Amino acid sequence: MWVMTRFMAGLTLIAFNPCRAGDPPAIERLIPAGGQRGTKVDVKLVGKPGDGDLRVVTENDTIVFTLNEKKDSASVAISETARPGTHWLRFCNADGATELKPFIVGMIPEVTESEPNARIVEANSVGLPSVTVNGVLETSGDVDTFAVALNKGQTMVCAMQAKVVIGSPMDAVLQIADARGTVMAQNDDDISFDPRIAFTAPEDGKWFVRTFAFPATPNSTISFAGGADYVYRLTLTTAAVVEHTEPAVRFEQENETSLAVFGWNIQTPTASINRDQNAMMEPYALPYLVPRSDVPSIVESQLTAERMLTLPVAVTGRVTSADDVAFLLNATMSRMLSLSVRSRSIGSMLDPVLIVEGPDGKVVNESDDISGDNCDAELHLTMPVDGQYRVIIRDRFQNYGDRCFYVLRCEETHAAVTATFASTAGMLKPESTLEIPITIGRKHGFSEPMDVRVEGLPDGMTFECPRSEKDGATSTSVILKISGSTTEPFQGPIRIVAESAESKDLQPVTFTTADETQVSEYWLTVPKSAANGSE
Repeated sequence: MWVMTRFMAGLTLIAFNPCRAGDPPAIERLIPAGGQRGTKVDVKLVGKPGDGDLRVVTENDTIVFTLNEKKDSASVAISETARPGTHWLRFCNADGATELKPFIVGMIPEVTESEPNARIVEANSVGLPSVTVNGVLETSGDVDTFAVALNKGQTMVCAMQAKVVIGSPMDAVLQIADARGTVMAQNDDDISFDPRIAFTAPEDGKWFVRTFAFPATPNSTISFAGGADYVYRLTLTTAAVVEHTEPAVRFEQENETSLAVFGWNIQTPTASINRDQNAMMEPYALPYLVPRSDVPSIVESQLTAERMLTLPVAVTGRVTSADDVAFLLNATMSRMLSLSVRSRSIGSMLDPVLIVEGPDGKVVNESDDISGDNCDAELHLTMPVDGQYRVIIRDRFQNYGDRCFYVLRCEETHAAVTATFASTAGMLKPESTLEIPITIGRKHGFSEPMDVRVEGLPDGMTFECPRSEKDGATSTSVILKISGSTTEPFQGPIRIVAESAESKDLQPVTFTTADETQVSEYWLTVPKSAANGSE
C-alpha cells in the first residue's frame, strides 16, 4: 500500500445568522490554482459563493484567505513555512460546504500568462532559472506561448499540472519551437494526461514553449479546445527536477531512507528523507513525494547474483535493455501470493507485463493492464506446486531505458477490506435524513461482516446503518443514514469508521483525492433551519 495521508484542520461549531436557510457555496475552481510560498496571490473564485458568510477551511493556518466583499476573489497569504505541494481546501457557509478543491503551493517564482500570446511574436517573456506560469486556455482554439533564453547545452524542464490534480478537463500538449516556428520537441502525455519535456538547447538563443489542448474526454472536436475550466500551471526551469528515486518507495518503519536521485540538472545524485518528511524539496524546483511502503523496500542492485526474493518486499528497478527482467522466489504448493508492478502510476514510461513461470518453465499466469485506465500489472496466485518460481517483467511494447523504472511488490496474499465514500460533504435538510453511500471493498476472501458507525455527531443526532454481511447486496455497499435534531446549528468534521465484526479491527472510511491523499473526515452541515426542525 502506498498512500499519502493528511487531515483537514479540525473545526467545529460555527456562528449562524438567525435567518432562514440560503444557498450553500458552489465554488468550482480557483484561478490561479496555486502560488509560491512566502507570497501573497490574488485568486479568482469561479462559481457561486452562496448566501451569508463564506469561509475557507484549510489543513492548517499556513494558507490564509481574505475574501473581497463580493466573495468572488480573495487575497491568499501563503506562509514561508507552508508545505509545498497540493493542499485540499473547502469553502463553506451556514448552509453547506463544497467538496475539496486543490490549491498548489510552489517553491519558485510565479507569473500569470497574459493574452494575446498565441503567436511567437506575441509570446510572453518569462525569466529563468525557474518560474511557474499560471494560465487558462480560455477559448476554443486558444494557444499560449512563452519565450525563454537558453545557452547552448542548458537543459530546461517544462512540466504542466492540469488534468491530474487540478482536474482541468484538458489533454494538454507542450511544444518547444525555435524562432522560425520549427518544433524541436513535443510531448502529449507524460504524467498521465499532463505533458512534460526536458529540452537541451543546441545553441544559444531564444526558445518558445507553446501549449494547447484537446478535450480529455474525446468528442467531435477536431481543433484545439479551451474553456474557462482549462486551468493549468506550467513550470519552466533549468534547476534540478526529480523524476524518480531508488528506492521509489520508503519503508515506513525506517527513520531515514537514503535515496539515489534521478532526473534533470541533478547536481548531487544522492539524498535522504526522514520519516517526518512527506517530500523532497530544496534544491529542487518542484517538490517530489516519496510514498511510504508497509513492506521492506530495496533496490534491485541490493539482491544477490541469484536475484532471489525474500517476501514481503518492494523492489525498485529499471528495464534497461530488451532482455526480460527476472527474479526468483521459492514457494510451496497452495501458498497464496500477491505480486504487482507499479510504473505508469509513478511517472515511469514502462507499460509493464508481469509473468510468473513455474518450476517447469511454463507460464503459471500473466498480467498486463489492471484495468482500462490503469496500465500497471498485478497477479494473485495460488502456487500449484512446491519449487522455485521465476517472476518476469517486460514492457508491453519492448521499450526500455532509464525512464522505464518500476516497483515490484511481492507478499503473501492477505484477506483485506476497504471502506470508502464518494463525497466528503453533506447537509442535513429540515425534517429529512442525510444518506451517505459507503462502498465496501472485499479482497482475497475477506468474509467478516462489517459494522459502520459515526463518531463526533452533535447531541440530538443519530445514525443507522445496516451491517455489511459477507454475502448479498450489503456485502459491497451500505447506506449510512444520519437524522435527528440539534439545539444549535452545527458544521464541522465527523468521523465515519468501519469495524470488522469478528476481529474487531477498526479503520476509517476514507475518500482518496487525485494526489492519493486519503481523507478520513466527512464535513457535516446542520443549518439553523434543520436544528430542532425549525424554520
